[in-house]
Amino acid sequence: MGYYTNLLKDTAVLKTVNGTDKDGRPNIIALDEIDCKIEMKHSITTSPTGEELSSAGRLYTESTVKTGDIIELKNKAYKVLNVNPYYPIDSSLFVINEVNFG
Repeated sequence: MGYYTNLLKDTAVLKTVNGTDKDGRPNIIALDEIDCKIEMKHSITTSPTGEELSSAGRLYTESTVKTGDIIELKNKAYKVLNVNPYYPIDSSLFVINEVNFG
């Protein structure tokens, strides 16, 4: 049980992606239901390469998520645009990830 577990009241499906197949589709290697806090809000975010992207929303989770993974919310799939980890001041053991998706 993590530091923020009591605040993560929503759920989403995380599809972990490892590259693409020969047809250019994402190669999904894992499928997990994660606890999270979802905020649907259009905004501008920056990709790891510095490119400005339009995001459909963000979520907070203690699960491990990486750029390029797929988040499924209410049967709609979104690509993870960037992930920002935040560490609580009183403990570096627990981390909350801010995940922007679009």
